Amino acid sequence: MSLMCSATDSDVTYKRIRVYIQSIYKNLENALELERLSSRITGVKYCKANPITGRLLIVYDDEITDERLMKREIYKFVSQKINSNMIKDIQIENSSMNQKNVKAQNIEKIKNKRRPISISNNNVSYGSAYHSIKICDIEKNLNTDFITGLSKTQVDKKLNEFGLNVISEGKRKSIIAIFFKNLNIFSTKLLVGAGVVSLIFGQFADAAAILSITAIETILSTVQQYKAEKSLYSLKEMIVKSATVIRNGKQQIIDAKCLVPGDIIIVESGQKVPADARLIECYELKTSESTLTGESTPVCKDLEICDKNTELANRYNIIYMGTNILYGRGKAVVINTGINTEIGKIAYMLQNINNQSAPIEKKIRKFTNKITKMSFALCIGISALGFFRGASLAQVFILGISFAMGAIPESLPAVVTAIMAFSVQRMTAKNAIVRKLPAVETLGSANVICCDKTGTLTMNEMTVKEIYIDNNLYEVTGSGYNSKGDIILKSGEVHKKECLDKIIKAGVLCNNSNISKCDGRWQIHGDPTEAALLTVAYKNNTNVDDIINEHERIKEIPFDSSTRYMTVLVDNKEEVESYCKGSLSKVLDKCTRIYENGEERLITSADKENLHYKCEEMGRKALRVLAFAYKRACKDNISIDNNFVFLGLVGMEDPPREGVQDCIKRCICAGVKVVMITGDNKTTASAIGRKIGLLNDGMILCGNELEEMSDDDLTAIINKIEVFARTSPEQKYKIVKAFKRAGNVVAMTGDGVNDAPAIKEADIGIAMGGNGSDVARDTADIILTDDNFATIVAAIEEGRNVNLKIKSCVRYLLSGSLSEVLSILLACIITKMPLLLSLQVLWVNAVAETILGSSLTLEKPSKNMMNYLPVSKEKSLVDIELKKKIIRRGVVTGMLTFGIFQGSLMMGYGLKKARTLAFTNLILSQIVNVYDCKSNKKCKNRYMNAASVVCLIMQGGILYFSPIRSFFKTTRLNILDLLILSGTTTLSKI
Repeated sequence: MSLMCSATDSDVTYKRIRVYIQSIYKNLENALELERLSSRITGVKYCKANPITGRLLIVYDDEITDERLMKREIYKFVSQKINSNMIKDIQIENSSMNQKNVKAQNIEKIKNKRRPISISNNNVSYGSAYHSIKICDIEKNLNTDFITGLSKTQVDKKLNEFGLNVISEGKRKSIIAIFFKNLNIFSTKLLVGAGVVSLIFGQFADAAAILSITAIETILSTVQQYKAEKSLYSLKEMIVKSATVIRNGKQQIIDAKCLVPGDIIIVESGQKVPADARLIECYELKTSESTLTGESTPVCKDLEICDKNTELANRYNIIYMGTNILYGRGKAVVINTGINTEIGKIAYMLQNINNQSAPIEKKIRKFTNKITKMSFALCIGISALGFFRGASLAQVFILGISFAMGAIPESLPAVVTAIMAFSVQRMTAKNAIVRKLPAVETLGSANVICCDKTGTLTMNEMTVKEIYIDNNLYEVTGSGYNSKGDIILKSGEVHKKECLDKIIKAGVLCNNSNISKCDGRWQIHGDPTEAALLTVAYKNNTNVDDIINEHERIKEIPFDSSTRYMTVLVDNKEEVESYCKGSLSKVLDKCTRIYENGEERLITSADKENLHYKCEEMGRKALRVLAFAYKRACKDNISIDNNFVFLGLVGMEDPPREGVQDCIKRCICAGVKVVMITGDNKTTASAIGRKIGLLNDGMILCGNELEEMSDDDLTAIINKIEVFARTSPEQKYKIVKAFKRAGNVVAMTGDGVNDAPAIKEADIGIAMGGNGSDVARDTADIILTDDNFATIVAAIEEGRNVNLKIKSCVRYLLSGSLSEVLSILLACIITKMPLLLSLQVLWVNAVAETILGSSLTLEKPSKNMMNYLPVSKEKSLVDIELKKKIIRRGVVTGMLTFGIFQGSLMMGYGLKKARTLAFTNLILSQIVNVYDCKSNKKCKNRYMNAASVVCLIMQGGILYFSPIRSFFKTTRLNILDLLILSGTTTLSKI
C-alpha cells in the first residue's frame, strides 16, 4: 500500500510505522498530547494516536528521517513529557508504502551519522562509573538501542566476549579429600600414634579415648570445612533465573544467564534484579539493597546523574543484581554481568580468601613439633647411653619407650579439643553456635571487633523518639514495633493534646504499611519508617483501624527520591482532606500556613528558621526527621499541590539494643576495641557512635576517604579509627585486612551478603542467625541466634576462659612430663637402672593426663575474665612466666622422685620397693599439682575432687590388692612409707 502526496509531488512515496504505547491506551488526554508532540518531529507528514487500540500511527518521509530516529523521539516524549505508565512493550508494525522505492543513498547517510561508537575507541569503558555517565553516552558505549534493544547478532557477539551472566566458581573439594587433608595434620598424626602405642601396650581404655577424640575432631573439622564452602553456593541461589528484556523491538522473557551488557531489562515490584543496570525509566521505584549495603531502609531510585565519587549506597540511578524491587517499576540498561557485578565481586573475593589456621592451632602445632623433636632426640640419646653401658637391646628399647611416653605430652591436642568442645556447649546455651572449634579460643584472643551497626548494635527496628508540634516537644518511650510505651510531654503546654492527635492521625493516613504479631514477635509489612508511625499511634491509644476505615483514600502521590514527599487525598464523608509527609524543606515548600494554638495562621520566615533549627537538633541526636502537613480540600476543586498547613516534626531512630552501652564499656576495659562499620552517613554514624559510647576520641572515616587511601596509609592510622561510614563490601574487606596487618586479632560481625568477604577474611567471623543471610552464615565461624552484641561479649568471655584453661592444662601436663623425664634420666645416669617399668609409666600417664587432666577442662569460668588484656597472637603458648612455673614444679618433683628412689636403694629396701615409692610419689604429686594448676581457685571443682578420689582408690588397689599388685610389680607400703610420701608431695609445692 502506498500513500501519495499532491500532484506536484506525486513521485514521493512515504513510509509509516505503528507503535503500541500503553500510556495512551484508554487515555484520550495522553493520546492527544502524544499526537501533538509527534507531529513536531522533522520529517513527519501525518500522525494519529488511537486511545481505543493504544497505537500511534506515523507517516514520515524516509529521505529526511528513519525508523530508529522516529522511535527515539517517541520514547523521549513518553518518558519525559507525558506522565504515563511505563512502556511495557513496543511492537513495531512496519508497513512500507513502497519498499522498492526506498532512497538507499539517503538511508546510508543517516546510518553513517549514527554509527555506534566502538568500545575500544571510546573513553568510557565497561568498568567505568556508570552512575556518573550521561544516558546517551552509555547507549553509544554499550552499542545498544534503548527502544529496540539488542539484536541477536549483537547478543551472540557479546556473549562470546563477556560470557554468561553467572557467578563463576572454583572446583569444590570432595568431603573425602578434606578428611584426608585433616588427617595429615601433625597434631592429628601424633594423637593417632599415641593411640596405637597405647593399644600395643594393652592400654585399651587410653587408646579408645585418644582415638575417639581424634576421630570426632577430624570428622567435625571436615564437616565444618565442607559446609564453609557452601557460602558461594548460597550466593548463587540469590541470582535470578529469568529476566524480562527488550530485544529486536519486542519484549520477551529469557534465561537471566544470557543477559549481556547493553540489554534493556524491565523490572517490577516483587522481582529481583537480574544484573547490574543503569535506569533509563523510573516510576516510583523502591529497592531493598540490604544484601549489598547492610541497610534495611528502602532505597528510592531516580534517573539523576550522580557524582563520580558517590558511594555505592547513594547511587540512586543504578540497580544491582540480587536486590529486590519493593515498589514501582522501571526500565534499565545492563551495564555489568556475572563476576563484574557488585555481587559477582563479592563472590570473587570469597573464592580468593584462603582459610587460615586459628592462632591456637598454630601455637599448638609449633609447640608439639618442638617438644616432640626434643623428646625423640633425648630418647635416642638415653637409649644410646644405656646401650654403651652394657644394657641389652630389649632393655634399651624398653628404656627408650618409657622415656618417650613420659616426655611427650601426647594428650595435649586431645585435652585442648575437649576444652573447646565443652566451651562450645556452654556458648550454645548463650545463643552462640560455634561452627569451628578453634574459633572459641580465637575469640578470647580478639582485640578488635569490627561490628555492623544495623541489627547488631541496634535493633533494626525504626522507633519514633520525639514529636515536635505547636511548640510542644514530646518524648516517646519504648522501642521497636511493640506498642508498649508512653508519649511524655518534655516541654510546652499540657492542654495542646489535640495537636498531638492531629499529627499522629496524619502519620496513620499517609501510610501504606501494617503491623502484626506472629509467634510473640511483632512483624511489619511495608516500610519500617511507616510502621514506626503506626506504633506511635498505638502508644497514643489511637484507634488506627477506625481512622483508616473512616477515611477513604481517593488519590496518592507515592514517596519519590526526587520529590522527597508522599501525599494522600482522603474522604471522610464530611470533607476531603489531604495529608503530606516528607523532608522538611520539601514539605515547607508546599505550606503557606502553620498550625498553632488550635488555629491556622500564615507561616513566617521566623517559623521556618525555627523548624530548621529543631530539625538539625534532632539530626544531631541521630534521629531521622519527617515533616507533616495537611489541608482541607474542596470536593469540586481538588488540588494537593500547595497551600498546606504545616503540622510538625517526627524524629525516629533505629534504637541501640538494650545493654549495648554496658557491653562496649566491658570490651574497652578488657582491651577490646569495638569499631562500627555502617552504611549510614558520617553525621548519623557519629551521633550513634557517641550515643552508645563507642566513639570517644577516635577518627571517623567514610567510604570515599577510604577509597583514596593506599593500604600502607590505612594501616598507619587504622588503630585510631573507631567508626567507618558509607562503606562498600570491598571496603569492609579492606578494613579487616588493614587491622590484621597492624597486628590485631580481628572479629568481624555481619548479616548481609556484603559482609561475607570481611567475615571470611577476619580471624573470627560472626554472623547473625536471626536476620542474617545464608551467605554470611555459611562463611562465619560463629553464628549468633539472637543477633545480640551482648552475646558476642559473653562469647569473648568464654573464649578467654578457654585460653586460661589451655594454659592451665599445658602447665599441668608439661610439669608432670618434666618430672617423669628428669627422674628417669637421673636414674639412668646415676643408678644405671630404669626408675619405672613401662607399664608403670603408662599408668602414670593414664592417671595424670586422662583422669586428673580432664578435670581441668571442666572448670567454671572466673568472673573477672574481662578485667585482663587479651592474649597476643604472637605470644607463645608457653610464655616466660609459665615456663618458670613448669620448670620449678617439674624439677622439684623430679628430684624428689629420684631422691626417694635412690634413698630407698641406699637404705637397702630393694629395687621393687624403691620403684613403688617413686611410682606412688609421681601419682600423689600429680594430684597435688592438678589443684595447684586450677585457673579459678575461688570456685570448687567437684569433677576434680571426684577424679582425685578415684585416683587414690585406684592407686590403693595397685598397692594393696594382690592380683593387681603382682601385675604392676609393686609392693605394699607401710605407714612410715606413706608419711614419707606425704612429706615429698608437700615439698613438691615449693
